[in-house]
Amino acid sequence: MLKEKILKVQLRTKEPLRIGGKKDPLSGADNPVTKIGGKLVVPGSSLKGVLRNALEQYLIDTYCQNGRWKDGYEHFKPCIPGAELSEDEKKLVSAGKYRDQNGTCRYPCTDRSCGNNRSHSICPVCYLLGSMGLNGFVKAPFLYADTTATELYSSRMDRATKTIAHGTNRPYELVPDGTVFEGTLTVLLEDTVLGWKLGEPRNLGETRTLGDKWLEGKKVDEKAQEDFIKTYITDRLKAIKVIGGYKSKGFGAVEISVS
Repeated sequence: MLKEKILKVQLRTKEPLRIGGKKDPLSGADNPVTKIGGKLVVPGSSLKGVLRNALEQYLIDTYCQNGRWKDGYEHFKPCIPGAELSEDEKKLVSAGKYRDQNGTCRYPCTDRSCGNNRSHSICPVCYLLGSMGLNGFVKAPFLYADTTATELYSSRMDRATKTIAHGTNRPYELVPDGTVFEGTLTVLLEDTVLGWKLGEPRNLGETRTLGDKWLEGKKVDEKAQEDFIKTYITDRLKAIKVIGGYKSKGFGAVEISVS
């Protein structure tokens, strides 16, 4: 049997959000708003992406000081979700902010992916949002708005003539500030078949993993689960203040409430 908690998520734009980016609406946080059947939508992948970033930031700010993780909190270090790391991401790994495991958490660990012939634990972020090969406890929703898009023109100034450069006066769509998006986020509290319980380590069958080491020995009651949800889900959603691109042009500021 599944025991779940439903959270109503409301995202209000404080600045315009640009519609567009990649053609695939499920492609991630660089496409924060798209249209589906004519409706304005913040895809679940976009919300999940910014929630992941907020969780990573919280863990690093709370448990890491000068590249060193507090004693007993080494397994709280997040991974970088991706098959290949950029040079800048490798620097973050070298600085001790992220895990040195060649990308995202995987279940089970494989020599080809993880390297160094060793297994890794699953980081707190992947515990909640899912890792490669293993589901998490949070299902991010699509957020819908009952608002129409607005069109805006963007152009480049010709430095020599001081006029709009030829062919650069192009329109793009945006969501106006004050727009409200709503949806319901689902949190798995317990799966009695698998024996999973939010806030406790999972009983995983594979030997090629260290599992949920960051929760080793933890047992939770209803009150402890509520505190866990507040710390790692509700408060982290509320901490999200910006989504999407074009930030330098006055886009992206949002306010999220959860009930």
